[in-house]
Amino acid sequence: MKLKKCTKCKNNAIIELKYCGLNLCKNCFIRFFGKRVAKTIKENKYLENANKIAVALSGGKDSLVVLYLLKKLIKRKISLVAISIDGGIKGYDDKLLKNARKICKDLKIEHHVYSFKKELGYDVNDIAKAASNPCVCGVFRRYILNKKARELKADKIATGHNLNDEAESVLMNIIRGDVARIARGEGLVKNEKFVQRIKPLQKCPENEVMFFAKLIFPKYNFSHQCPYRKDVLRADIKKMLKELDEKHDGLLFQISEGNKRIRESLLKTIDIKGVPNDCINCGELTSGETCNACELNDRIKKFLNK
Repeated sequence: MKLKKCTKCKNNAIIELKYCGLNLCKNCFIRFFGKRVAKTIKENKYLENANKIAVALSGGKDSLVVLYLLKKLIKRKISLVAISIDGGIKGYDDKLLKNARKICKDLKIEHHVYSFKKELGYDVNDIAKAASNPCVCGVFRRYILNKKARELKADKIATGHNLNDEAESVLMNIIRGDVARIARGEGLVKNEKFVQRIKPLQKCPENEVMFFAKLIFPKYNFSHQCPYRKDVLRADIKKMLKELDEKHDGLLFQISEGNKRIRESLLKTIDIKGVPNDCINCGELTSGETCNACELNDRIKKFLNK
């Protein structure tokens, strides 16, 4: 099979991006990917009013790429720290933490590791025994992440959410009829207890993030799969979107842009003021009286103390 030539430099291409009609060689793809992330950061003003950015570093491909590019792209004096959360899943969290520790050592990034066991008193394996849906650890990860980033005096938290993640969330919000979440979107929660999230990879398809990660980190292992993330709605939506995107080039971008238009329309009729309430138990932010973390925590503790 004859190799296609790079659209930009005429060297042999190693990747084809059908949705934009580009065939790119290694160097041109790395530049293309980096420029797109830089543009996302600039358009969303992610670096404005930031003296310290905490990167949510799981050790997976997405978070490693975010940390690497932020370190490379930030020109002015903004400090970077990495926060990793150990859920206690053997064969998963420990392997991801190995990646996280390695990149922080290589890039000379301050690294903070927190565990479910120490912060909550139990780990994800305990949650799996107590919860009908074991894939709820994200609630606790976000809870710990926000709390620790605030303690570290970070102005913003950078996450590794890619285009696929964003499209999946759009469909999940629509299925659940979560109008408030669709309208609220990103950046509209203004509260001193909430550390603003930024998503530098939100315009990057997952397969391209993986491709970039393998080029930049050839010695890292990205094959880790959470054993508890099988029979959940997001996994089914992920599979469906992957199949549809293979048939319809650019579908994920269309979903993302369509969601923006829906949000703009909703904001004309819905008054979104962010998250106004303090949880009556822990004092963290919530849209109701009790935050999701405390509600889950109460159910899990009751089960484990039976």
